[in-house]
Amino acid sequence: MNLGPGLSLFARARYEALIGLNGTRRFVRFGANGIATFFVQIGLLVLLKSAGVSGVIANAIGLGVAVQFNFLFSELFVWSDRRLLTVLGREMAQRWLTFHGCIALSLVLNFGAFMVARLFMPDVPAAIIGVAASTLVKFLSLDRLAFRGPA
Repeated sequence: MNLGPGLSLFARARYEALIGLNGTRRFVRFGANGIATFFVQIGLLVLLKSAGVSGVIANAIGLGVAVQFNFLFSELFVWSDRRLLTVLGREMAQRWLTFHGCIALSLVLNFGAFMVARLFMPDVPAAIIGVAASTLVKFLSLDRLAFRGPA
C-alpha cells in the first residue's frame, strides 16, 4: 500500500504498528519465509532425485524455484504493506532485479564470512557464522532496497 511521499516517520511507524509489521514482526516473517524456502528447495531436490534426475541438476532446479518462491512470498507476506500498485511492469521488474542483486550480495558475504571464520574454527560453525552474517545483511538490503516503502 502506497501511503504517499509526505508520510512522516511517526505516521509510518503508527501505520506499521496498526497492521503489525514492525521490525521484529517483519523479521519473524522473514525467518518463516526462509524456512519455507528451504523446504521448497529440499522438497524439489528429493522429488526430482526420486524421478531419476541427477543430484546437481535437481538441486539447481530446486534452488531456482525456491528463490522465485522466496521473492513471491516476500512480496505477499513479509513486505505485504509495501506492495506495488501493479504486478506487471517496470517497477516490478526493478524490484525483482534488485531482490536478486540483494540475494547475490548475501551469498558473497556468506561465503566470505565462512572462508574467514574457517581459519579459526571447524567448517560447520564457520558456516553458521556465514549464514548469520548474510541473513542480517539480506534482511536489511531487502528491506531498504528491494522492498523499500514510500519515499
